[in-house]
Amino acid sequence: MPGQKEEKIQPEFRLHVAPAINERTGRPTTLVVLQTTKSFSTFRYTLAVVDRPGNGVLRLKVLGLRTPSLDLPATGPAEFRKEYEGLSGDFTIVVEGLDGSQTSISTHITPGRVTLTAPVSGRALEVDIPSANRTQRAHPT
Repeated sequence: MPGQKEEKIQPEFRLHVAPAINERTGRPTTLVVLQTTKSFSTFRYTLAVVDRPGNGVLRLKVLGLRTPSLDLPATGPAEFRKEYEGLSGDFTIVVEGLDGSQTSISTHITPGRVTLTAPVSGRALEVDIPSANRTQRAHPT
């Protein structure tokens, strides 16, 4: 309606994708970090995620939160972090939230650079790809 402010949907997750080198093997990898945008004051929870890398697609399905393995108090967002070997070329990363809604980003991945190749589609999501010097917040479609 005219004169009313549109309510912006706050992103639930922040996705960070960057090239990395595996410390143990010295081989190039792609680091994928999925975090909640909400910080927790009691524990630094682990974000429970089922990941399925496939032919040109990496699917990240969020299952919920897990308590940390250490009982030391810490603050911050819940986080899923994993290095993937062999992600190269055009790749789509799909994040599925607890409610089943999905967001996808299109990237081009090389050993030294990750580039966002299309606007983020789907639910609100913050995307951070430092090698492309670009952070993008998507809005629901």
